[in-house]
Amino acid sequence: MQGEQGFTFLELLLVLSIIVILTAVILPFSEKRLLQVTEEDALKSFMVAVHETQLYAITHQEATRVEFRDEGNGYRAYRSDRTILLEGKFPEGMMKIPNDGLRDLSFSPSGNMSPTGKIKIRTKKSGQKTISFQFERGRMMISG
Repeated sequence: MQGEQGFTFLELLLVLSIIVILTAVILPFSEKRLLQVTEEDALKSFMVAVHETQLYAITHQEATRVEFRDEGNGYRAYRSDRTILLEGKFPEGMMKIPNDGLRDLSFSPSGNMSPTGKIKIRTKKSGQKTISFQFERGRMMISG
């Protein structure tokens, strides 16, 4: 049996235990990071939806609005005749805080937002985010 090459059981067990330890350390970190990236992407998608709704109002000279639905877990953009333009959903654990700030976002045919104000969105990872909508062209600022 001399001259045979390979690994002993002890060497294989050592390598396997190192892999298990690394996995136990890395997986919880990557799950938290994935949740944070998912929430950031959902917030960006919401902002894009608001801009698209405003752009539709300007290009078609028609009033539009973004309403929150499903207890703040989702949103939907409508034309003035209630035809759905687009809709989106926040990931689990992320929602607009009810009865706080604006109930919906309305754009006139010129693209101006009325009324302006703030909405608060609760996230699982980052806590509470405040989005401020400023007068006229719908500029948004995120804080929190």
